[in-house]
Amino acid sequence: MKFINNLLHNCEETSLNIVKSEETSLSVSEWLKVKFHIAFCKCCRNFGKQTKAMDKALQYHFHENISGKETKASDALKNKIKENLQKM
Repeated sequence: MKFINNLLHNCEETSLNIVKSEETSLSVSEWLKVKFHIAFCKCCRNFGKQTKAMDKALQYHFHENISGKETKASDALKNKIKENLQKM
């Protein structure tokens, strides 16, 4: 039973390691625990996909702004985002 408990992470630990993996390398044991957990947890699997998508979008956005092409969101888009955040 102790072996199984060592393999299993809860969702909080897994989400922290998913975010951590975006910035640094995980140890082999942390990486295995994340992979094992997301094999069974759809929520954490989706969270991992979402964080990768957000990271990719932010990298693209900042890369575009650095190259001189500055884009701004329209007022309509800003208002829609604000409305959606207030509903949460």
